Amino acid sequence: MLDYNQSKGQSGIEPWPPLTEIGAKIVRGNPQQSGRIDYGSLQTPVIVGVWECTQGAFEVSYPWNEMACILEGEITITDSKGNKMKFKKGDTHFAQKGDRVTWEVHTPKVRKCFFIYTGDQVQAQAAE
Repeated sequence: MLDYNQSKGQSGIEPWPPLTEIGAKIVRGNPQQSGRIDYGSLQTPVIVGVWECTQGAFEVSYPWNEMACILEGEITITDSKGNKMKFKKGDTHFAQKGDRVTWEVHTPKVRKCFFIYTGDQVQAQAAE
């Protein structure tokens, strides 16, 4: 079992390819991503790990379903309808495959732990 509360002190975070390689459009600054995969791989339907990004802003369409918890830093995520959601350490968010959002990293970096499901979209309605 992994304790992501202690992830700040864990090693293994390495630079990842530029955000533009996953289809992101850089809006401000020069945000750089890095991370670590703790379970699964890009070829499996489930991926768990830690992701970091330096300060800046980028627009991206989620290629998978993802639930994540902010471990460090502060961000604002703006959805395609203009709704702004602010997140800081301890906050959790969920994005559906295909959601188009803008990430704004306000602090020198943000760190999150993530659970990704890469399989086909599940047909379900959000709870009302």
